[in-house]
Amino acid sequence: MKKLFLLDMDGTLYLGDQLFEGTAEFLTWVSASGGQYAFLTNNSSRGIEGYLAKMERLGIPQKAFSFLTSTDATIDYLKKTYAPFAPGKENDPPTSYYVCGTENLKSQLRAAGLKVLAAEELSELFDTRRKVGECGNCNSVALPVVLLGYDTELTYEKLVDCVRLLDMGADYVSTHPDLVCPTENGNEPDVGLVIHSLKVCTGREPVIIGKPQPQMVYSALKKYGAAPEETVLIGDRLYTDIACGNNAGIDTILVLSGEGTVEDCEKYGVKPTYIFRDIADVLAALKEGLL
Repeated sequence: MKKLFLLDMDGTLYLGDQLFEGTAEFLTWVSASGGQYAFLTNNSSRGIEGYLAKMERLGIPQKAFSFLTSTDATIDYLKKTYAPFAPGKENDPPTSYYVCGTENLKSQLRAAGLKVLAAEELSELFDTRRKVGECGNCNSVALPVVLLGYDTELTYEKLVDCVRLLDMGADYVSTHPDLVCPTENGNEPDVGLVIHSLKVCTGREPVIIGKPQPQMVYSALKKYGAAPEETVLIGDRLYTDIACGNNAGIDTILVLSGEGTVEDCEKYGVKPTYIFRDIADVLAALKEGLL
């Protein structure tokens, strides 16, 4: 049996507030068998405290140690890349961030010591650049980094601000690339649709931090003390979950309880190690010694 199970949540363990059959039994069986599990999520609209509350509500209470989010990975990236946290940039003016995301995401960034621009500060920046631009030196006014997240509070004004900043040449980062977020009522638009919209307007694409990039798996291997050959990632999206595991060199399991389908394997050119109907079937295979 694998030592570490890295689990997507939405579409893999539950949809909205509907816990899938077999989820609680799977978690209990892994722990009782001497294994570990951890939750990896691209959803940047809420913090870990939100997931803890949700798990409690669903009847499967967890500890914060068991979660890794795309927001965590994004904060790590920003601190390694931009002033004043990045090596060699400790004495530079602090980098600011224009966040097209939820207030929860902004709060997590602020708690990590990152400077999030308020709406009035952005308006002031635009005015300043316009004024100095009339003198031919608008580049003397530093631009914020544009940061996209899963934004359930998205407005047209945010899109306009993003387009303006990207056209000016601002750096551009996204917590993840998911096109949709599965719920019990069907799929809802995720940050990937905003990425596509901004590409149509500006021709720009962001640096992607979360799945399918392998960094979240690497962080999990280090955090939980597991080797790649002892680890498997279970998820419902081929182009994020399964691609992430493949990119990190670990085994992967596609479950068909969320967004992904068997046909998507050819569509996205991504092949999981195993395919199961749902988490209950994964548990059955584990009990039979097939994994």
